[in-house]
Amino acid sequence: MNKDFLGDPILMVKYQEVTKDLKQTYKSGTALCFAGSHGVGKSTVVTNILKRAVEKGFSALYVTLNDVITALISSPETKAEARNKFLTVDFLVIDEFDPRYMGSDNQSDLFGRVLEDIIRIRAQNSLPIFMCTNALDVADSFKGPLKISLKSLMNYVTQISVLGADLRKSGK
Repeated sequence: MNKDFLGDPILMVKYQEVTKDLKQTYKSGTALCFAGSHGVGKSTVVTNILKRAVEKGFSALYVTLNDVITALISSPETKAEARNKFLTVDFLVIDEFDPRYMGSDNQSDLFGRVLEDIIRIRAQNSLPIFMCTNALDVADSFKGPLKISLKSLMNYVTQISVLGADLRKSGK
């Protein structure tokens, strides 16, 4: 991945740290949230981490926050299967973990309850999770007890601020 990478150098450093010893990354339950504007390379880095994990024999899943919500409000069978996958897959990526999808208090409450459950259980079981967001503080999207709980859970997650221009505009 590093040969032609044009994004923020901190992304490359984190990628190399995570993939250097994927067994240790897995054992330690690494939890990272890449926060930055659109097109700076967050999704590219996390998908490349998943590729390396799969190459090493780990299970991996890439979903967006909307994918998570859609799966968990579907049929009971699909909901149970999806929840199990989100909680047990070796490496989980939740992309587009953004307040822009939470247009109402009801949506915010639903998204918050779902995320709180996934993050809490993965943290308790030391399972790696990687998130990407355009928000500086994702917990600010929520209210009341959910906001307090998510802020507390985010203490288990290292937030990486990602800088740079939108590389999609330049076609790179």
